[in-house]
Amino acid sequence: MLLYVHSVLHTPSLNQLILSKFIAEDYLERHIMKMKKIYKNRRDFLIQQLKSTFSNTINIFGYFTVLHLIVEFNQVQFTKELLEKIQQLGVKVYPVEDHAIEKGKHYNRIIIGYGHLTTAEIKEGVSRLQRVILRIYILVSK
Repeated sequence: MLLYVHSVLHTPSLNQLILSKFIAEDYLERHIMKMKKIYKNRRDFLIQQLKSTFSNTINIFGYFTVLHLIVEFNQVQFTKELLEKIQQLGVKVYPVEDHAIEKGKHYNRIIIGYGHLTTAEIKEGVSRLQRVILRIYILVSK
């Protein structure tokens, strides 16, 4: 009886067997390569949209990351008010300042995630981001 209980508790489950076969037959490798290509296309599209929208007023970091980029704006400070207005338009960005070890130096940088977005959503998100920034900075400069 003890041997039976031990064998039941320590044999691979159906999930483990399926995963083992998935890996052994290179399905995992193919899936990873497919997803890398998809994320690279999304990253390239986001970079192209940011550069065409904001031209030489931004610097982009993290070209080789998989799902996020850091964008530095030369003349924009991402205050709490600006971040709230961006979020009200349905665009989620993350201030680098919240994640920085050395505080007070990164108010002009945001993290943008793109892994879950379509190209249409990326394009619309960049457009909305531009709209909010222009609205606030045109009002401030008047």
